[in-house]
Amino acid sequence: MCVLLVEDEYLIREIMAESLEDAGYAVVRASTGDEAIELLEELPMALTALVTDFHMPGRMDGAGVASAVRGKWPGMPVVIASGRPDILQQSWQATEGYRLLMKPYGPRQLIGLLEEILSAV
Repeated sequence: MCVLLVEDEYLIREIMAESLEDAGYAVVRASTGDEAIELLEELPMALTALVTDFHMPGRMDGAGVASAVRGKWPGMPVVIASGRPDILQQSWQATEGYRLLMKPYGPRQLIGLLEEILSAV
């Protein structure tokens, strides 16, 4: 199982990536939405899930990344993380298969949420 992890904060990205790897996931890391979109064109394998921060520098936010990933792999589970649920709820409407994860969150929360949504697929 392969997770695309998109997070602009280096320490959060690395801690979550290492935790996901320890839990048995392959992880593809991106630090911006723009980088994630570039990676989508190059990935030799299908993704299992997307975990993305909502607010990131660059042209592409988490909702844009989620839309692009879903365009390539329809129905893929998507987790969007945000520390600003008020802004997120005003600017984005979740659809089926999308889950919101409030920051701050820990590795156990992320892995538990991924296991829950992947078991439902």
